[in-house]
Amino acid sequence: APSLEVVGATRDGATLNLRAQEGKLSLPIVPGTQSFEIRLREEAPLGFVARTPAIRLASPAANIDLALEFPADRWLLGTFGPPSGPAVLYWSSLAVVLVVAWAIARTRRTPLKLWQLILLGLGFSTFSWIAPIVVVAWLAAIDWRMRAEPPKSVVAFDLVQIGIAALTVLALVCLVAAIPQGLLGSPDMQIAGNGSYGHSLRWFADRSGGALPTAGAISVPLWVYKLLMLAWALWLASAVIGWLRYGFAAWTRGGYWRKRPQKVAIDVPAVTPPPLSGA
Repeated sequence: APSLEVVGATRDGATLNLRAQEGKLSLPIVPGTQSFEIRLREEAPLGFVARTPAIRLASPAANIDLALEFPADRWLLGTFGPPSGPAVLYWSSLAVVLVVAWAIARTRRTPLKLWQLILLGLGFSTFSWIAPIVVVAWLAAIDWRMRAEPPKSVVAFDLVQIGIAALTVLALVCLVAAIPQGLLGSPDMQIAGNGSYGHSLRWFADRSGGALPTAGAISVPLWVYKLLMLAWALWLASAVIGWLRYGFAAWTRGGYWRKRPQKVAIDVPAVTPPPLSGA
C-alpha cells in the first residue's frame, strides 16, 4: 500500500536495505529456503474502524498470522476478519441479560419495571455478573415482604427480618462498589478466540491468493464508556434512595421485631389439710 513505510527488513537475520517504490517492495530472493521479516509503519489516526493494511503478494501465501494491538484508552466493540480469530462474547451475554430482565419483569415480583431492570443489567454487565443477582434477590425479598403475610411464628418472623437486613447490607455493598468500578475500571468485553484477549487481537488464515486477508476491529474512545457509566451511576444513586424507602416500609410492615412470650411463674401457697378428728 502506498501509505506504508518500510522501517526495517531482514533475510535470515541479516539486515537488508530496502525501499518501496510506487507502493511496491521487491525482495532479493536467492535459491533455497529463506526467512524474511518486513517491518512496516503506517501513520493514520485510530478511528471508529481500524484494520490491518491491505498487502498484495506476487504469489499465494499460507499460514498467515494477523495481529492488532489496541491502546488501553479504546473501548473495543466488535471484530472482523478471517474466521479463526477473536470474537466479542459480551454481546451474546448481553442478549441473555435482556431476556432475563424481561422474564423477571413478567413475574412482577420486584418493584422494578422492565426498563429499570434493563438499566441495572446494562450497568453491571461490563464488570460483574454476581452483583446484579444479589441486588435483584434483595429487591425480590423486600417485595415479598411487602406483599405476603408475615410469619405467625415469632422465631420465623425474626429470622426473616434478620435475613432481609443481611441481604440489604450485601446488596448495598455491591451497589456502592459498582460505582467506582464502572467509573475507574475498564469494560470487560470478553474477548476470546485464537489466543486473543483484552486489547490484543490475533487472526489466522491457512492460505490466500495474491492479496493477504485483512482483519480489523470497531472501537470508540474509552471516555465514551466512562460518560455512559457516569450517567448510569447518577441514575443508580437516585434509584437506590427509592428502593431503600420501599425496603424499609416493607421491612417494618407488621412490626420489625417480635419478642417471645415470657413464661410467668405463679406461686401457689401450700394448703395444709385440717387435722382429722377422732370418731
